[in-house]
Amino acid sequence: MEKKPKGSDSERDILEHAQRGLQLFTEYRPKLMGKIQSFMNEAMKAGVLSVKEKERLALGMALTQQCHYCIALHIRNCRQVGVTFDEIMEICAVAIMMGGGPVLTLMAEVERALNEFYLDEEGNPV
Repeated sequence: MEKKPKGSDSERDILEHAQRGLQLFTEYRPKLMGKIQSFMNEAMKAGVLSVKEKERLALGMALTQQCHYCIALHIRNCRQVGVTFDEIMEICAVAIMMGGGPVLTLMAEVERALNEFYLDEEGNPV
């Protein structure tokens, strides 16, 4: 990945915004939210598929579902589990094949998340 300046939009802000929404729901429905979080944590544990494989799948699904919160979350998580930039581009290609033009427009979201989580402050790959 070549050196690029970071964009002005912060994916961390997007994730913080999503977290505030989840906290609101947790405040009003804590038992239900606990069950949802438990299910999600269990689903993402390594099993037949590794956590890395599951994060790649989740990113592709986030793209086809057109969820910018999920795109940011799963690109961040992909970085944490060692998914490469090239792998993300292949995931994007498959998601575009399955979701067409609407997914193609989400490459702007992908770029912002890559800038946020795959580049340092000077725009160098991390």
